[in-house]
Amino acid sequence: MAGMITVCSKELTDHLGSKRYIILFALILSLSILLAHQGAEYVRHHPRLGFMAAFTGAQSGFSFTAIMVIFGPIIGLSLSFDSINRERASGTLSVILSQPIHRDSVINGKFLAGTIALSLLSTTTIGIMCGVTIYILGFGPTAEESIRIVIYTLFTILYLAFWHALGLLYSTVTKKTSTSMLISVTTWLFFSIIIAIVAALIAFLLVPARIPTVADGNITQVIQSEEFKEAMRRRVQIQMNIQKLSPAYLYSEACNLILTSNPSGGFERPVRSLTLAESLLAIWPNITAIIAALIFCFVASYILFLRLEIRPER
Repeated sequence: MAGMITVCSKELTDHLGSKRYIILFALILSLSILLAHQGAEYVRHHPRLGFMAAFTGAQSGFSFTAIMVIFGPIIGLSLSFDSINRERASGTLSVILSQPIHRDSVINGKFLAGTIALSLLSTTTIGIMCGVTIYILGFGPTAEESIRIVIYTLFTILYLAFWHALGLLYSTVTKKTSTSMLISVTTWLFFSIIIAIVAALIAFLLVPARIPTVADGNITQVIQSEEFKEAMRRRVQIQMNIQKLSPAYLYSEACNLILTSNPSGGFERPVRSLTLAESLLAIWPNITAIIAALIFCFVASYILFLRLEIRPER
């Protein structure tokens, strides 16, 4: 336990003082302040949506949640993609293990330090965004909205921690930092962009419903037909099921449910506002899936690191 705290303290100091972390923190913080103004304007134009719409609403461009979906993997992976193989290549890791510190304390300390650094980034950013939004609007969230924002913050930390654990796994498996960085970038691109394209293609192949054209005669009649609507529903359902393999999609879907209280995913025509209990029940599968993925990545890193051959630098 003492060894893990020592490693965690050292790693946390390195993270908070690194240019990489400072640049990412400054970038996300700057974006959150800009998006707070945008979100506040959105709330003013849609007052019935409440304070939480500041996180999901966008007058133009991206919302804060959309930014976290895109940049979250980059933040989490950037803190861990070279945490093991870099020290292994430089010989620092063998020096650490020559001290009275167990191997499990090293891997545990590194993961804990990264998670704390990500938690600090998330809570600070969301807290400042709330403060700026309150200042602009002149009112703050209700008690229930405050609870939802806390849940949103914790889920954001969990989301970033998963990517941190995945980067740690890549760093343990590969010997070169360039390799782990390439795999990290590829994974981010696949789960953030490519999987949506693949899902749409598969859904189109499985449900080949053709969009009507002018040559089809009465386009309105074709579109409003039950057969066409059913085909579109099946296509969308297949596409959504495939995209649920992506942590980024799970995070985005859960944030929409917890922040907008809208099961339809739309702002203008909500089906029915969900209560807090209903929202938690709806996002529980998403939370469970990300927790399971995080545990798998960390356990795999843990086992591989304990079996890793580390030789002193000559």
